[in-house]
Amino acid sequence: RIHDLLAYSAVCGLGLDTVPVPGDVPKAKLAALLLDVAALAFRLNKPLTARLFPVPGKAAGDAVEFENPHLCSSAVFDVP
Repeated sequence: RIHDLLAYSAVCGLGLDTVPVPGDVPKAKLAALLLDVAALAFRLNKPLTARLFPVPGKAAGDAVEFENPHLCSSAVFDVP
């Protein structure tokens, strides 16, 4: 779950980095997720980022493979 990844940022890491999300995710859901990241960053007084990759034609749970050697293949995360 994407919020589990965000929770890990509370103890380590820099936030949500290169996370694939469905290509048709509504802007309102992305905005709500970014507000969650901002709230956690404010609460912890540490910088957190969110680099989300909307993947066209993919839904939550679908496998996604990237040809870029700097990205890992994974599943598309749901944005609740």
